[in-house]
Amino acid sequence: MQLAFLKKIRVVVSLVFFVFTVFIFIDFAALTGLQMIKTLLYLQFVPSLLNFLKFLSVGAAGFIFILVLTFFFGRVYCSTVCPLGTLQDIVARISKKITNRKRFRFSKPLNGIRYSILGLAVFVLLLHSIFLLSLLDPYSLAGKIFSDLFRPVWYLGNNILSRILQLFDSYALYSVSIKIVSWPSFLFSMAFLGLIIFLVVRKGRWYCNVICPVGTLLGLLSKISFFRIRMDEDACTSCGLCVKECKAECIDIKEKKVDFSRCVACYNCFGACPEKGIGYRLEKIRIPGFGSRKGRKEEEENAKGNEFSRRKFFGTTLIGTTAVLASKTAFADKEKQQGVSEIPVIPPGAGNIWHYTTNCTACHLCVSVCPTKVLQPTFIEFGLSGLFQPKMDYHAEYCNFECVKCTEVCPTGAILPITKEQKSTLQIGVSKFIRNICIVVAKHTACGACSEHCPTKAVEMVPYLGTLTIPKVDEKICVGCGACEYACPTKPDKAIYVEAHSYHRQAMKPKKKVEDKKIITKPTEEFPF
Repeated sequence: MQLAFLKKIRVVVSLVFFVFTVFIFIDFAALTGLQMIKTLLYLQFVPSLLNFLKFLSVGAAGFIFILVLTFFFGRVYCSTVCPLGTLQDIVARISKKITNRKRFRFSKPLNGIRYSILGLAVFVLLLHSIFLLSLLDPYSLAGKIFSDLFRPVWYLGNNILSRILQLFDSYALYSVSIKIVSWPSFLFSMAFLGLIIFLVVRKGRWYCNVICPVGTLLGLLSKISFFRIRMDEDACTSCGLCVKECKAECIDIKEKKVDFSRCVACYNCFGACPEKGIGYRLEKIRIPGFGSRKGRKEEEENAKGNEFSRRKFFGTTLIGTTAVLASKTAFADKEKQQGVSEIPVIPPGAGNIWHYTTNCTACHLCVSVCPTKVLQPTFIEFGLSGLFQPKMDYHAEYCNFECVKCTEVCPTGAILPITKEQKSTLQIGVSKFIRNICIVVAKHTACGACSEHCPTKAVEMVPYLGTLTIPKVDEKICVGCGACEYACPTKPDKAIYVEAHSYHRQAMKPKKKVEDKKIITKPTEEFPF
């Protein structure tokens, strides 16, 4: 049976998923509808799993669909839905065009490493830490690359095109500001992209079959899937063409076997075989420990061979767990000793810092959709286990009073959906005034920027000396939006800043009419008002 058409279907489907997934990270004009974003994210395995574990909702059970699909046809997710997998395919395609060299060859599975990483990730997850998942989840890693690397390039291309169009009196496009949101995150994304390119050129889908916990988990399920790729010993001539096209390096031409646990369902082998010696076969499901004597003997030999792998797994698990627990303990001690002022401000909808840090995989989708870019990736402000998780950076920008975009797109439930009305009285922190560094006190110069831009009028100007006035904060109606901190002209420290809440609280409704004022800054101005 000729199955080469499956590759064409796979390529089309994977490109559709990839293009739309990339676009939701680089879309500065908000052209992507919320429903489309939710549909795309529904099938991302780790975000869907985390959402389901928290809410036990069918609406968050996209990973179950992936498991069922894998149970029937193998790792289709890895070749179609996974954005990191498609990115690797694109790199491989470009590499093949440039180098024009022979491609892949069969390699033995590194089961000791892959199963140790999977086991460690699951064990750490049971300890309410997603440290390993945030570092190894293919969707989150792809999100960092799209947000930190692809988005600035997209912005640059847009700005160049807008300038060209302006020469012809066309203003269909407008320029947008380009800035690196976080240098540590940018460097990490750059280094990881370089690593992926190196591995793809040298070893194909090595990351997917050795490091990625999602790939390993789906590979375990693929071993007992209904339909598996098998070689026809009578039709196969051992030409090896399928091996050269197998990006997973899982086809053993000598034994005429396919390691379906590592097969990523790319279907390249179907088109490469001139004799139709490879195809899908309906397999009988055999439970380990039952069946033929030969099958049991093979299982016993595999068990002996994996004895060292199990020992390595337990050692790695112990070391990794100790490191994660130490990181979380250090973060807790920092919170206890230094007070909430040292805790980064978490976005509205996050609820509390524990919920946020144990559910956010740092995919940076919220960073991408934030219109003011107040959400910025951290480095280790949340501790080692919270690497690159976003925070509210009021030195960079402020939070729009009526904006709830980040709460609508979070795929893991780290930021829960809230309405604009709920946000209007949601207190994520309170403003604190440092009197001695305020320019009114230090330089006897009139200011009032913080009060002018406070949307709830929690910051009011009260008499100081003569005609001068200084800020006074009403913490009961302050929501911690950071407009006052962003507008404050004092440098390097701000005379007014937002002190974070470790858990979000309810503020009172402002007495005056609330207006969401846009703060416009120009490089040539001394003050942002």
